[in-house]
Amino acid sequence: MSGWRIHRRSACRICGAAAPRRVLRFERMPFTDEFVTAERRGREFVADLDVHVCETCGVVQTQHDVEIAEYYRDYTYTVSSSGFAREFMSRLAEAARRWLDLRPGDRVLEVGSGDGFQLGCFAERGLRVLGFEPSEPLVEVARRQGVDTIVGLFDRGAANRIPADFLPVQCVLLTYTFDHLPDPLAMLDTIRSILDPQRGVLIIEVHDLGRIVERCETCLFEHEHAIYLDRATATSVLACGGFRVLDIELVPEPQRRGNSLLLAATPEGAAWTADWPAACRLPPRDPTPDLHAFARDVAARLGGLREHVRRLRAAGRRVAGYGAGGRGVMTLAQAGLTAADIAYLCDQNPCFHGLLTPATHVPVAPPQRLRDDPVDEVIVFSYGYLAEIRAALADVAARGTRFVSMLDLLRGEA
Repeated sequence: MSGWRIHRRSACRICGAAAPRRVLRFERMPFTDEFVTAERRGREFVADLDVHVCETCGVVQTQHDVEIAEYYRDYTYTVSSSGFAREFMSRLAEAARRWLDLRPGDRVLEVGSGDGFQLGCFAERGLRVLGFEPSEPLVEVARRQGVDTIVGLFDRGAANRIPADFLPVQCVLLTYTFDHLPDPLAMLDTIRSILDPQRGVLIIEVHDLGRIVERCETCLFEHEHAIYLDRATATSVLACGGFRVLDIELVPEPQRRGNSLLLAATPEGAAWTADWPAACRLPPRDPTPDLHAFARDVAARLGGLREHVRRLRAAGRRVAGYGAGGRGVMTLAQAGLTAADIAYLCDQNPCFHGLLTPATHVPVAPPQRLRDDPVDEVIVFSYGYLAEIRAALADVAARGTRFVSMLDLLRGEA
């Protein structure tokens, strides 16, 4: 898409301090979901992506906003086709019901509710549910599944669109949505205004900055993301918005998706005195990531991935990818890998099939392509589903195709 307006900032999104310091730059990065036809190749949105850190409050963030309402109107990304993702969503609903005092008839509102699968897990447990989702195609899917969903972004006026009999809300859920928000504190203010002041809980899931640094998972730096949090900065941001983080791990990390920081919080002053079992308590915080060392390491890690692929190609071996979500799209773009390097990119989402990845123009195909048009190696960008992908394509692996995690290649361990 062309003609999109970019709004530049000059102050921290959280504390307002002037001139956060730039630590990373990625040139000419696309949107993660703007796949193009062959005819529109080269006409998609691209812009430099800078990552900054506020030296006052420590929050890592971008300093630009791209107008996104039109982009999300036709957004089609969903993970509910994955058995692993469905199991995680079921576990999250059960843990919330069990540990956060949710009772039959209580109200759960999800911001960025997608195709409604997560809310359906809460509904199965006797809770009333309502979603906010800007993507009209995903809202249609959710409504067909019986999940009541309001079309639109959850902005400052969103509270006025919630039916009166759905207020106050006992649980608000944002999974991989909070870090998209250009003004997180305004969102927290709106959420506090609709939450039950005594029993209300907020559940957020964001990408963990500590894991991004540890794994060199730079693909999670996107135009669509405004802030990047670890547990310490997430706790401080929530505190700025009037919330207290509860000392509970709702779903253990091995059972969560890819890179996941999952926190529950309650409005300050709410009546929460629960004594969680030791097995459910949050683990100790990781140390603050070393952004200076990370920034120095990024180019080498991405260059190593690029050279790995090109060595295979020079030896006459074919390489494909798996996962056309943000990890696949952004890793290809940041590593400078194109259709000359990657034969095709597989994904289960039929909305992507027959299109090209933005900026890098790798064709996207269904997984069956691996059987019909074999390759020597498949780089699994959706590494959190690696075991599931290997099991589904065991016959392809048995013929000699190697499935390797993107993370292992970035670490030089594959």
